[in-house]
Order: sequence, then structure tokens, then C-alpha cells
Amino acid sequence: MPSALPGRLSVFVATSVIGGLLAAGLAVPLVGAGGLASNQVVSAFQDLPSEIADTTMSANTTVLAADGSTIATFYDQNRVPVELDEMSPYLQDAIVAIEDERFYEHGGVDPQGLVRALVTNELSGGVSQGASTLTQQLVKNLLKEAAYQAGDEDAYEAAQEQTNERKLKEIRLAGALEQKLSKSEILQEYLNIAWFGGQVNGVEAAARYYFDSTAADLTLAQAATLAGMVQSPTKYDLKTKAGRASAQERRDTVLKKMFQQGLIDQAELDEASAAKLTVDITPTLQGCANAGTGAYFCDYVYNLIVKSDDFAALGSSQEARATALKQGGYTIRTTLDPDILDAAWTSVTEAVPADDSSRVAAASVTVEPGTGKVLSMIQNKYYSVAEGGENTTINYSTDYAYGGSSGFQTGSTFKPVVLAAWLKAGHTLEETISGAPVTLSNSSFQTCADVSLTGTWTVNNAGDSEGSGSMTVAQATAQSVNGAYARMEQQLDLCDVQKTAQELGMHLAQPAADQCIQGNLYKDDPETTTEIPNCVPSVVLGVASQSPLTMANAYATFASGGVYCNPVVVDSVTDRDGNQLDVPQADCKQSLDADVAAATTEGLSKVFTSGTASSTGPLSSGQPASGKTGTTNNSQDTWFVGYTPQLATSVWVGPETVDGSRDDMRGVTINGSYYSNVYGGTIAAPIWKRIMTSALAGTSVEQF
Repeated sequence: MPSALPGRLSVFVATSVIGGLLAAGLAVPLVGAGGLASNQVVSAFQDLPSEIADTTMSANTTVLAADGSTIATFYDQNRVPVELDEMSPYLQDAIVAIEDERFYEHGGVDPQGLVRALVTNELSGGVSQGASTLTQQLVKNLLKEAAYQAGDEDAYEAAQEQTNERKLKEIRLAGALEQKLSKSEILQEYLNIAWFGGQVNGVEAAARYYFDSTAADLTLAQAATLAGMVQSPTKYDLKTKAGRASAQERRDTVLKKMFQQGLIDQAELDEASAAKLTVDITPTLQGCANAGTGAYFCDYVYNLIVKSDDFAALGSSQEARATALKQGGYTIRTTLDPDILDAAWTSVTEAVPADDSSRVAAASVTVEPGTGKVLSMIQNKYYSVAEGGENTTINYSTDYAYGGSSGFQTGSTFKPVVLAAWLKAGHTLEETISGAPVTLSNSSFQTCADVSLTGTWTVNNAGDSEGSGSMTVAQATAQSVNGAYARMEQQLDLCDVQKTAQELGMHLAQPAADQCIQGNLYKDDPETTTEIPNCVPSVVLGVASQSPLTMANAYATFASGGVYCNPVVVDSVTDRDGNQLDVPQADCKQSLDADVAAATTEGLSKVFTSGTASSTGPLSSGQPASGKTGTTNNSQDTWFVGYTPQLATSVWVGPETVDGSRDDMRGVTINGSYYSNVYGGTIAAPIWKRIMTSALAGTSVEQF
């Protein structure tokens, strides 16, 4: 049988000629040195793509708190691209010395190395040596990166298959890349894209992961270690004892190469070779689960960016935005105040520990009045999918779409909405009204809704209320008297109550069938809404389920003199080139008359002295504050929402859902203390006071 070697050698000759001409920066002729076979190779070579598509390599997205501290990092590939001048000169020299010593001499292909490799490959009948220059390796990695980002598995495999055909394509593109980029740019791109094992990509991520350092601060020994790894990150795995032993031998080989090429002197060689290879594994943890106490805030930021079209600057679809967060290399500066967050975490967990046997949960949100900035979002649980009552990934503080919670009935914390509507209608805090329990006809309530109000509503006062006879509206507010507020609402239009709630940004945490459309509840596919109902008299007692974020932001509107701001958690998004993207703004506006807001604040100011939070008492700093307790039937949900001129904070305390149902908080032991009934003033109000006391420490006392 005739040998195939001559044919393969003719291909080899043609390929070698191509490589040599590329190295010299010359054009490839149509007729080559190897006859028909070589002519075919040259022809095929010229038919290959001559330019590599621009590929922006994946990079980590970093989420920052308002003070610049890191909350979380998102990535698919752990990579932090840096400029060449942010990389140690030792590292630059080391990678050239070991991977491509003639890097600064050739035009993308090293003819000497190519000849040696092709002879070996032809004689062995396979492709065992690559002789790839740094430029060729960069081409290969860029093709793999482009395929990865496109989700093209076939293209990814094709970019690394061991064939002469793939090598020819690589050579062709390497020559083109050398015409497009400078040597410094090629070296920078290579060092940023190179794989260093696991999810570690690029020298900056590698320096951080293996040495708790930076690419700029790598020692000679560390630089030589990383340069040696790129040949086989698996073989030279620094996380294992065997891998470190192999990596040290490889490091010493790199050092000798550097010395032989005049890149380091004898003293540097001796010192670096004598150094024991030590590592300091420092993972860059990915995702919100690693954000500590900021995990739920982080979760809200992530879900908001991905699910809200307001962040279209990061992508036109949810899938595109999710990919952008994992690959885009953005810097997201948020509104989170770590000091307030820490104070909130301490306050909620000291009151209700995460692993408390009661399975009671607590959540708190703080908003800055007049700006809409969400400064804190916390709950007494650990963000985790692990089993155990102390763990959950459900964010109790947000709407269902952004955290999985359907919200909680707000109880009497909704009464300030009726109070504001009362004041808007021309009534005052000093008007007297009966607070006695009462049964009212639903038809006696006014509404613009297209629905008939039938039946009766029996209103009783809660156990923490002292109202029974005639009293002023101010007294009824401080004592949270249900009977009085039902009668106040009876004098208003339920649609005006709804409108006032909308002016405060209130809405259901989860869409529900609209019960205020005649017959809608009986349809197979009823219309849904997130609006506060305008046909339910008992809405005054907080039967509509809302989130702690919504409640804190609504009360912030009172604190700011009636100025409503959309809640914002993202202050800015900057791309890797320093360009700022468009992000949603607070769009603050005067939604409630300032006099109405001021009177509402006055009405809520007595809660600490003669109201349902009097056992908690006012802030010790003397800072004026207003607020309201809330307790639903059977103490299932309890609240305190309050504010000063600087901060508005909501606190919710209630049983978590276990096996599809929630208990109440009657006859319950929480954190070692027994309660026959839990009210808004029992646990939620003291938590609120501790948070606000800490958050306002060192600030000046301001007046409303």
C-alpha cells in the first residue's frame, strides 16, 4: 500500500510557506512550492475568513452599595479585564518567555515553531504539537468566547478541534489580527482572556483567586506560576498538593526561560526559584446568596433589572438583561446604606432570631423621603435554598414579581390613607366622631365602582385600642379606633380613598381578580388588577396585601410634605468603558397637598405618647417622629410604619408560610417570651425604634 507521507509532507510544505510569508508580512502566492497539493492548500487558505469578528469578552458585573463597598458579583466566567499597564511587567515577560519567545519578531505565526510542529505531526500521523503563538492562542480563545456567548456548541468545539484545517484558519486569522492590533494590545487581550482553571479567567481574576493579590502586584515567582499554568490549568491546579508540586516545577522552567532570554538576572532567578509556592485561595463569590446581610436587597436589584423593561439599556428582553448581568462587566452602584442595613439586621434578629422555633418572620425597609432611595432592605432570615426555618429565598419586602412574596395585609397602617382623604375633603383632626363598635350597611358607603354594595359590615375595635365613645379624629388615630375610622370612611367616597392610596404609590403586592367589576369574580378568566379596591369598605382596616417596601415609600410621602418619589435602588449603571447607561429615576412630584401631608403627620405624631406605641415611646434623641401600628385579625400580620424628616421605615412581623398555611400570633412564644396576642406595638414598633435610633445617631434633629 503506498505511503501517504509524501502527500502530507506537501501539505506541510505549503503550510510552512504560508506561515513564513505571514511572518514576513507578505501576500500568499497562488502557486506554491509543493505542486498541486500545495496549490490546493494555498487556494483553500485564501478562501478562509481573513478577519476575526470583534468579540467583547465576558466580564464580571459588580454591585456596589452607596459607599462603594461591594455587595455582590455576577458572572458566568470570573473575569476582570484590566489594562496592560495594570499587569506586572514580570507577568508580561513570563508569558512571552514560556509561550512565545519570538512574539515581538513574528507577524502572528512563528515559522520556526510551525516547521518543527508540523514535521512532528506529519511523522506521527496526527496533530500532537500546536506551535501556537500568543496571537494564534488569542484567536482560538476569541473564537471560543464568541461561540460561548452565542450558545453555539458546535462552533465552540470547532474552535478547539485538533486538525490541520483548524490550524490553517487560526493562522489566517492570526495574521489578520496582527495587522489590526499592536503587540501590546494582543498581549493585553491574551492575558485577559486566558483560562486559569475552574471559572477563573484572565490574570486579574487569577491573581485575586490564587494569591489574594492583583495582576499589578504579582511577584516574580507568582507571575511565573501563572504564566506556567496556561499550558494546562488542570495539570497545574494550585488547589491540590499534586498540582502545586507540578506547578512549582513548571514555574521554575518559566524562570529559567526568562533568565535565558535576558528578562531577569541571576539574583532574581535564584530568589524566585528558592521561594516555596504558596497560595491564598480567595474566591470571588458569585450571586446574591453570597451577599451576606445585603442578600435580599441584592435579590431585589437583580430581579428588578432583569424583569423590568425600565432597564432596557441593558437588553431588550429578560434573557438579554440576565446575560448582560453575567457577562457585561457593568458596575452597578445602588442606594444601599450598609450602616442602616447592619442596624436593621441587628434589630430584627435580636427581636426574632432566624431560627426561632415560632417560625415568625420579620422584615424591614428604610426609604429616604424626597428622593425615593431605598437605603435598607432586611429580614430575619438567611438567603438560602437550604432546608430549615432560618433559610428562604422569598423576599418578604417586595412585590411578588420581584421576590416571590404576595404581600401582607397592612392592618391599621392603612388608616393614614383614609385620614389623608378625610383631610383632603375639608375635615379636620379636631372633629369628633363615635368610636364605638358598629354594624354598617355596605350600601351606605359611596363608590364610583360599577358594582352593587350589599350586606353588612360589623366593625369591632382591636384589643390594643381604647376607643369606645365619642372622640376627636386625632384621638381615634393615636388609639387606632376601628369604629371611628369606619365612620370617617362612610363620609367619604371609596374612590377618593383609592385615589389617595395611588397618590402614595400604594398597590397590591400581587395582581388579583378585580372584585370591583360587576360579575368579574365569576368569570373563567377574570380581569386582574394591582389597584387598592374601591368597593370594599373594610379596606380602611388594611385588608389589601402590600409589601413593606410599598408601605415605607408611602409613608415617606407624608414625611416629604406630600412629595411622592418612585422607589429607586439603582443609582447608576456604568459599562466597562466608563459610560453611564439610562436607569429609572425617582421622578419626584407633589402628589399630595403639603398641608394635607403636614396634618396627617400631626395626626400620626401622638402614637408614641398616647397611642398604640406608647409602650415603645418616642425617640430618645428628641427627633420628631410620626407613625402607625397595624394588626390584622388574629394577630396574623403586625406592622409599624413610621418616619422622621430624614427616614421612613416599615417593619412587618408575622408567621411565615409553612406547608402552605400560616398560623396566627396568639398564645405564641417568640424569642423566649410568651404573648397571648401580638400587636403592632408589641414587637414591630420596638424594632422600628431601634433601627431609627441607630440610623439617626450623629445626625441633626430636624423638624417636619
